[in-house]
Amino acid sequence: MEKLLHTEKELVTKLKEGDSFAFEVLFYKYRNKVKGFAVKLVPTQVDPEEIVQEVFVKLWLKKEFINPDKDFQPYLFSIAKNLILDHLKSAVNRKLYFVGEHFQNDLLVDEELDYLMPEDAEEKLEKLIDEIPERRREIFRMSRFEGLSYKQIAVRLNISENTVDSQIRNALAFLRKEFRKFVMLAFLYFFQ
Repeated sequence: MEKLLHTEKELVTKLKEGDSFAFEVLFYKYRNKVKGFAVKLVPTQVDPEEIVQEVFVKLWLKKEFINPDKDFQPYLFSIAKNLILDHLKSAVNRKLYFVGEHFQNDLLVDEELDYLMPEDAEEKLEKLIDEIPERRREIFRMSRFEGLSYKQIAVRLNISENTVDSQIRNALAFLRKEFRKFVMLAFLYFFQ
C-alpha cells in the first residue's frame, strides 16, 4: 500500500520521479479545475474533457521538467492555456484553409469565432483583403469572389498562370498571418 503523500510538493516530486500514484492523485485533485478553466475559454465545438485529457497527458510526458519547488497549479494551467490556444489556432487554420480553397464570407463566421472575437471576423477579413496590394487584391477577388479560374484570370489580365498562382498564394499567406494575429490578440483579451 502506498504511503500517503501529504503535501503537493511531495506529490509533484514523486510525479517527477515517475510515480503513477502521485500522478493519479494530482489528476483527481485538479481535473475539475482544469475542466472549468477550459469550459470558459474553448468554443462549444471543443469538448473540455478532451482538453483535460491532453493537459494531463502532456504533464505526464513532460514530468521530468517539473520543478517541485515552484507552485504546481500555475504550471498546470499554463499547459492548459497553451493547449487551448493551440486548439483555437487550429480552428482558425482550418477556416483559413477553406478561405484558400473555396472562399465564402460566411465560412469565417460561426460560433467558434463569434465566441472568440471581440469584433466581427467577417469585417476583419474584409479589412485585411483591402490591405493586400492592389494588383494582388484584384487577382484574389477575381479568383475568390468571381470564381474565375487561374487561366481565365491570366487571359483577362494578360499575365501568366504562374503569376496568378503566386499572387493568390501570397495573398493567402498574408491573410493567414494577419488573421492569426487577430485571433491571438482576441485570445489574449480573454486572459486579461
